[in-house]
Amino acid sequence: MDNLDVFFEDVQGSIRPSVLHGDLWSGNIAGVDGQPSVFDPATYYGHHEAEFGMSWCAGFTGDFWRAYHEVLPRAPLFEKRQELYLLYHYLNHTNLFGGGYYNTSLRMMERLVAQM
Repeated sequence: MDNLDVFFEDVQGSIRPSVLHGDLWSGNIAGVDGQPSVFDPATYYGHHEAEFGMSWCAGFTGDFWRAYHEVLPRAPLFEKRQELYLLYHYLNHTNLFGGGYYNTSLRMMERLVAQM
């Protein structure tokens, strides 16, 4: 754990807390009065990039992420951190649902450790 800073060298000292969707998945996206709405009972503060971690459950398209990154541009090492953000939620799903998430989580950890 002492070496996690290698993933954040490009953003050290510049991260400002953002409100994040703790449970961003397609079941928490709907319409209210004809307008799109995202609701979430598990919001928290963190680095805006962490929002990417639940993207695999939300079903957002490439168009969504391109528009997102026009507002909040990708930092140079974002791609290096992507799997770390995904891992958090895969570990949570392993804890909650077990089974198929375990091996995926293990492989993610092995790849991340190899980068340290």
